[in-house]
Amino acid sequence: MDTSGKDGTIVFKFFLHISKQEQERRLLAREADVDKAYKLSADDWKKRDRWDDYMAAYQDALRQCSTSEAPWTIVPADRKWFRNLAVAEALVDALRARRRMWRARLAELSRQRLAELAALRARDEAQAALSGL
Repeated sequence: MDTSGKDGTIVFKFFLHISKQEQERRLLAREADVDKAYKLSADDWKKRDRWDDYMAAYQDALRQCSTSEAPWTIVPADRKWFRNLAVAEALVDALRARRRMWRARLAELSRQRLAELAALRARDEAQAALSGL
């Protein structure tokens, strides 16, 4: 589902899978709605004839491109509300697991910045005291 690189980057990989029946429903809906017809192509219908080939190719690609550090998460996407919920929950879970680490890092940065500020103020006070002599 995700990975953290050395630079702190988190990678999430989601494959949003819709069924053949849902794809057909969406294509027909686009045909019927002139405002959404721009999303449609004659190729969409031609490629449906090779659905099984595409599914096999997707399985191969997902298997070969998935690693323990960056696995794919397959999300059923026939219902957009469920797709959105599944992705959001996966993101929240992964980010929540890092909260303690991030807070510790922010606390360390805060200590460093406050020490730098204290040193700057001490230097300014010393300079002011020397110039006041």
